[in-house]
Amino acid sequence: MYRRTNLSQAIDAPTGQGAVPRRDGKSPDLAAVLRYLARLAGGGHPFAAGQCQVRPLGGGFNNRIYEVDTGHGVYLVKVYPADRGQRQEREYAAMSRLSFLEAVPDAVTGETWATELNAPVLVYRKLPGAPVKPENMTREDLNPLLETMHAVHGVSDPGDPALARPAGPALPRDCLDFIDETIHALAASAALNDPSFREALERLRDLRRCLDLMDLRTALWTECPPCLCHGDFRPANVIKADPDRIGLVDWEHAGIMDPLFEIAGFFWHPESAGMAPGLREEAIRDYCERSAHSHAYERMAVYQAILPVQWCVRILSLIEGYDRQPVQPWNEPRPLEVLWGDLDRYIGLAAERSGTISG
Repeated sequence: MYRRTNLSQAIDAPTGQGAVPRRDGKSPDLAAVLRYLARLAGGGHPFAAGQCQVRPLGGGFNNRIYEVDTGHGVYLVKVYPADRGQRQEREYAAMSRLSFLEAVPDAVTGETWATELNAPVLVYRKLPGAPVKPENMTREDLNPLLETMHAVHGVSDPGDPALARPAGPALPRDCLDFIDETIHALAASAALNDPSFREALERLRDLRRCLDLMDLRTALWTECPPCLCHGDFRPANVIKADPDRIGLVDWEHAGIMDPLFEIAGFFWHPESAGMAPGLREEAIRDYCERSAHSHAYERMAVYQAILPVQWCVRILSLIEGYDRQPVQPWNEPRPLEVLWGDLDRYIGLAAERSGTISG
């Protein structure tokens, strides 16, 4: 439900529940957002001038989103958890650095700490469209998406210290270290008393050993250093307005990493499971053909072998810590039985890929 308000008149609104400092992960209420927007209006910020309609839009795993319809544009106010100021910095910097791309939202303003919200906040123009459904994606959908990723990955100088931080692996060894550390931690868990858990962990150990057969020659990576990447590239963050217009949102994890890992990660993400058969391979081949990175095919093959195993250990880790995982009030955890189903599917995928290594 929208709430209509004149922000220039709301700046002296009484302080209420939304102004109470919150460090428990809960986001501010609508009244606090209105007070924040009223301050912008009182400071002469053109975005917040005059009449507007504001409504909660829900949120992601950690953040809350509010939609602001000013009559001359629709904007989103993204409120981060109180301890996620660095994510706000990354997202603001990424949107600013990539403002030349139509697929990236235009950042309007942001603060690493807004007193009215007791949290970091970012305001940006809302992209038209809705999140893509992988099962409905076509080659025509993927063409503009891959073009966008080529443009993002073509940025060698991030231009901001916030974006110069690692966002993911620079080398396959980083992925293998994560897998090894996670397996080691799981092996010390009390969950080993469960025969199903113990059997799954042994299967993952077998799959990990298969990865030692991969070609990890240093030369495959040293010729092309890591570059700017989205950091959370998956279908839920892709907005489709029409077949030839694609947007990419949620840049709070942006930073430096291997772009080949990012592309492989999109197509091996659980959200991409419903994609039409053959579309993944066709799109990956197209990206590699157009890539300026040396040995793109060889590097992509390595990541396609690693990612199913990496997802296996991540899913088993979620199962092991199911009762301890933090969940925001507006979210529900994925049911445990569904996680076991995900694990079975990814063990099967990992086994298929291990066959291509040994073959």
